[in-house]
Amino acid sequence: MSEFGSPLNKLSQPVYRQQNSLWISGLLKWAFLGLLLLVCGYYVFPKISGVQTSFYLTLLPSALLLLVWRRNYQLLTSWQFITFCSLPVMLALSTLWASPDSADVYKPSDYYWKLVVYLALFYCAIFFLLEQYGDAILHQLLLALIVIGLLSSIASLTAYWLDGGFQDLRRIGGISLEGNIDKTGMLFGFHALFCCYGLYQKPRIWRWLSGAGLLTSCIYIVLSQTKVPIVMAGFSIFLVVFGNLSRLLKILVVVAIICVLPLAYFALYGDLPLLHRGGAYSVRLTLWQKTFAEFLQSPLFGQGLVHKKFIELNRMVPHPHNFLLDIARFNGLLGLAACAWQGLAALWTVRSKEKLLSWIPGLYFIWFLFGVLAMLVYSQQPLVKPNYIWFFYWIPLAILLARSSLENQSLSQGEMPPASNPQNSNR
Repeated sequence: MSEFGSPLNKLSQPVYRQQNSLWISGLLKWAFLGLLLLVCGYYVFPKISGVQTSFYLTLLPSALLLLVWRRNYQLLTSWQFITFCSLPVMLALSTLWASPDSADVYKPSDYYWKLVVYLALFYCAIFFLLEQYGDAILHQLLLALIVIGLLSSIASLTAYWLDGGFQDLRRIGGISLEGNIDKTGMLFGFHALFCCYGLYQKPRIWRWLSGAGLLTSCIYIVLSQTKVPIVMAGFSIFLVVFGNLSRLLKILVVVAIICVLPLAYFALYGDLPLLHRGGAYSVRLTLWQKTFAEFLQSPLFGQGLVHKKFIELNRMVPHPHNFLLDIARFNGLLGLAACAWQGLAALWTVRSKEKLLSWIPGLYFIWFLFGVLAMLVYSQQPLVKPNYIWFFYWIPLAILLARSSLENQSLSQGEMPPASNPQNSNR
């Protein structure tokens, strides 16, 4: 993969009142700190409340104040912003025809409109940061995630070892997100992808850190026995191998992945990857059938969004573990159309081969793509306070769309982006 598809310029014209004041500079730096805390916090905060608190104290107020101080509001009329907000708005609208009597846990409509505002301001914060710092901020974000993910994986594996986990090989839960196995497994699937980027960086320390991170993340994923992260780990290994090794070594690694690794997994668990714990498939199929039956009761507009509407199996399950089906039962074809629009928009941002095969924005698109895959088997509808869904879906989507919006602005103004970023090595 190459360095950048078409790198962004930093802003060239004043877009804030008092553009060069310490006030604006401080708000932008506070927003950048907030973005780091939000994204890296998923790997270190024991509870999701830590991630939410960092968002409320940093990104949310800084985005609001920067919005107030702007000279123009063209970003709010761009198709990228409208696309980003379309699904949250559709889901919030559906609360107007939701019946409180059908909910196991009910929240009023204003609760969801508040979440729409949160997401809109989050998009604005990403836009402001990219506008000010260009692609350099996306480079720094990936490097920060590599380091924090490595520390989190080492801490998680150490805690697992001290608790006797390597003796019975039970599923590992990690140190963050209350030890939820599937969610933390996904985090390290993403970390394996981020480490692929670090393996191509200078100085050499980043290659050592990324190699160690890829190794520890793959070990964590095997111990979590979580299916989508296993696919992500395999993809990461292929990405590294086919970008960096000789043909003979590529063949040897492919043989190892296809033959040796599945045999090693079989020796550990007595089953093959993706077939291990096959009951997870049947449970999900039952959940999806019940949810689809709810969707058919009101296919156009859905039954209206409520906070919790449990699905009964042998126990009560809070959501169907498929975000599209959850959108369908609450918001019908209207919500599915908005979701499809977002997916097509994300694909449009990497429509050229140059962009798709570049690290930025290509890797962020891969982040979004695997996040969507995970949400098809783990997730609920996405209009929620900052939680794992934001990491899977809203964060990469906001980055892709905000970056695309700024690219369009640069082209319309006749500005040519720089050829490279000095912080990155040539590939």
